[in-house]
Order: sequence, then structure tokens, then C-alpha cells
Amino acid sequence: MGLFGKKTARYETEVDVQTKDGKSVTYRGDGVGPAGLTGDQILNSAEAAALAQEPGGRVTGSRARRAR
Repeated sequence: MGLFGKKTARYETEVDVQTKDGKSVTYRGDGVGPAGLTGDQILNSAEAAALAQEPGGRVTGSRARRAR
């Protein structure tokens, strides 16, 4: 059991972003979240976090997986 008695899982993500000035960067992260999140939920969250770091950028690719 994890957060507040609920099942949790560890996730790893990578998000590729093209910055507003045309550079390519990759943001990598891992964290703990509720077990049972869909792939879309994980990717949406990771992409939003990456774009918050690169205003005016655009996502060119993203990947997520449940960590072991």
C-alpha cells in the first residue's frame, strides 16, 4: 500500500519537445502515482509537465511505462 492506503505504482516517462527556437530536448522522469492509471493519463500528465518547462514548445514524441 502506498499513498493514504491506496495501491500505487512507479512510472517512468520520456517526453521529446521541440522548443520554440527549434531545439530538441528530452525530459525524463519517474515517480509514484495511483496504480491503474491509463497510458493516456500518464502521458498527458508528463507532456503537460514538459511543456510547462518549455513555453511555446511542442511535443514530438512521448513514452511511458510502469517501472519495475
